[in-house]
Amino acid sequence: MALPFATAPRLSSHFPSPEELGNVLAGAPRAAREIVARLWLTEGIPSAFLASPSSYEGLRGWLASQLNVHPKEITLIGSARIGYSLAPPPDFGRPFGGKSDLDLSIISDDLFHRVSSAFSSFSADYRTGTVTPRTQHERDLWDSNLAFGERNIPKGFFDPKKVPNFDRYPVVQRVNQSMWMLVKRLEVTPGAPRVHRASSRVYRDWPSFIERVSFNLWAALKAV
Repeated sequence: MALPFATAPRLSSHFPSPEELGNVLAGAPRAAREIVARLWLTEGIPSAFLASPSSYEGLRGWLASQLNVHPKEITLIGSARIGYSLAPPPDFGRPFGGKSDLDLSIISDDLFHRVSSAFSSFSADYRTGTVTPRTQHERDLWDSNLAFGERNIPKGFFDPKKVPNFDRYPVVQRVNQSMWMLVKRLEVTPGAPRVHRASSRVYRDWPSFIERVSFNLWAALKAV
């Protein structure tokens, strides 16, 4: 006997309001959050690019060529995706606007290993004194970034900006330069959103990506 496919969670549109999202997922199991993470928060045309979907695909194609990944391995999350911030309060529900960031996710085993290798090199260079911080603030930042990498690379994700933008870490320089140029290109693209800046997080694989998006959604809704 055939069984029907699950129809929950039920959201009224691809861009549900913050209130609807919170109400539907209140007390929902992890499986429901992962469904929302896969379909609503990581796929399709992002809210910020509804006026110019082709510019979003152009962005993905260009960035893919810069980082030697496939365009399908690049997606947009955060407020640009659903129209409002999913960060914990007080930012939860804040509409996407000109002062918002673009939060790009790159799901690529190859790039993940390249940036992880850059992190390992930075970690070794810092501990041996090959690279040294210029100020106490920079030292504190580097210590925090080392802890971030050691904690999260085993979970399958890393932020390239956590490695200094030095010539000795060329893959990080490439990512950072691409994020800067991406914003500049959006500024001259008709119909494309204007943003404060762009950032990226690199994931080892899709399970690592969905698990993290689902976890961040849970953390935000728990605090609402």
